[in-house]
Amino acid sequence: MVRDGYIYGLSLLAVAGALAWATGSWLWSLIPILLAAFFLWFFRDPQRAIPTGEGLVVSPADGLVTETVSIDTPEGPRQRISIFLNVFDVHVNRTPISGVITGVRYQKGLYLNAMNPTCAERNEQNIVTVRGEGIEIVFKQIAGLIARRIVFNYREGDS
Repeated sequence: MVRDGYIYGLSLLAVAGALAWATGSWLWSLIPILLAAFFLWFFRDPQRAIPTGEGLVVSPADGLVTETVSIDTPEGPRQRISIFLNVFDVHVNRTPISGVITGVRYQKGLYLNAMNPTCAERNEQNIVTVRGEGIEIVFKQIAGLIARRIVFNYREGDS
């Protein structure tokens, strides 16, 4: 469970308790209890069995692969894989390879619907570069209409 899940979930359970106490009826607590359950579920961080082996790249996120395409960048050709996370997916991301973070660039932005193609350029985003054994991966986290923020607690040089 991510820390925010506890904060939102326990706060809403406290509100539910206060409403039940103040009104003398648990019915007034139903909506805060349901919201608390949603937040506790939304901010889940399940254990994953991560395969080991040389040269493996794993998916950094749950969700639906919406695009895989070769692109040209100033650094040369790259493979872009886009993964869409809906509200039912786990929103905790993992790094696709083991290695050292060599770059982190946060960019403020809008909160357009993730299905809008311009959201990849205009929405709030975090771009991370990880260098592993013989490979460098760049991944971008993009906030959307519902998941409106990115929490990234690592810095350049972290493993």
